[in-house]
Amino acid sequence: MKKIFATFVAILVIISGFQMAEPAHAATSKTKYVTASILNIRSGASTNYKVITTVKKNQAVKVTQTKGYWDKVTIGSKTGWASNKYLTIKKTTTAVTASKTKYITADVLNVRSGPSTKYKVVTTGKRNQAVKVTQTKGSWDKVIIGSKTGWVSGKYLTTKKPASPKNLAEGLKTVGSNKQLILVTSNGYNTSSAEVRTFEKNSQGKWVPVLTTTGHIGKYGFATASSMSEGGKKAPTGKYTIGTAFGRYGNPGTKLPFRKITSDDVWVDDPASSLYNTWQSRKETQGKWKSAENMNISAYTYGFVINYNTKRIPYKGSAIFFHIGSSYTLGCTATSESNVVKILKWLDPKKNPVIIQTPIQELNKY
Repeated sequence: MKKIFATFVAILVIISGFQMAEPAHAATSKTKYVTASILNIRSGASTNYKVITTVKKNQAVKVTQTKGYWDKVTIGSKTGWASNKYLTIKKTTTAVTASKTKYITADVLNVRSGPSTKYKVVTTGKRNQAVKVTQTKGSWDKVIIGSKTGWVSGKYLTTKKPASPKNLAEGLKTVGSNKQLILVTSNGYNTSSAEVRTFEKNSQGKWVPVLTTTGHIGKYGFATASSMSEGGKKAPTGKYTIGTAFGRYGNPGTKLPFRKITSDDVWVDDPASSLYNTWQSRKETQGKWKSAENMNISAYTYGFVINYNTKRIPYKGSAIFFHIGSSYTLGCTATSESNVVKILKWLDPKKNPVIIQTPIQELNKY
């Protein structure tokens, strides 16, 4: 009898033990999504088990069983256990959109490593540049720009494609006999910033853009030829032929007549001198003028003469050149050295080149 009682008690203990253990529920297979940045998948339902793989935020996993706070999941070809407090049945609300093209509306747009101004700038984009948007998170877009990927503020992007830049040479009425054109334009008279464009006529007589870049004019902007004055620090508007090319070194490859500058070279800017607005030798002409500009300076490393005031009318301005510069001038037109050299190599006297300088608002005068 004692033996039977002992056996009965043992059975009760075993049954009681089973009831106290954590139950494992076999679930109908369901999809959940990871909410942690990185979630460890382990070989068993506890942090005591080793990590067999990891998954990233928003990744979908298939749940096949639940055991307390742990879900048994299948990811690809692997099966393991994940803490279910980092899983949700709600699919992420971060919009992952089909790739679309947008265009930058800011002059310069920072592209950052994350969707906030707290992240570092990885590159920049320019106005009207196309970017590929692959994801949106709040007010930020994830973009591909060139070979780089980053985040930009979506308020500086638009789906509207910018209009193709207008060919400003088309419709000009005063350049029928010219085959090369340099066009220098500004936004009004009172700015030293300019756009420099070059054009060449093709065999059909159509103007083809060659170069577009930024440049600089007089400190106080443009002045009409009639209002130009010596020392006025303004660049003349108008249409002019191209004069002698010059430089402090050898000919960079221009077809224009080329003159090498020496330490003896000056440009006479004395309105009372008979040599006003001409290039002279200091030694040979000293005493014939009271004022002359030294030609042997870095700005004149390369350049060419703009044939302004060729009648040498006193006080109407002198020494008007196209030369190297990164800021306002005293009346000349300037751009980078590389662009000056490109233009010099391109200019061909046989194509009757001219330069037109004007505020963009008055381009229709030409």
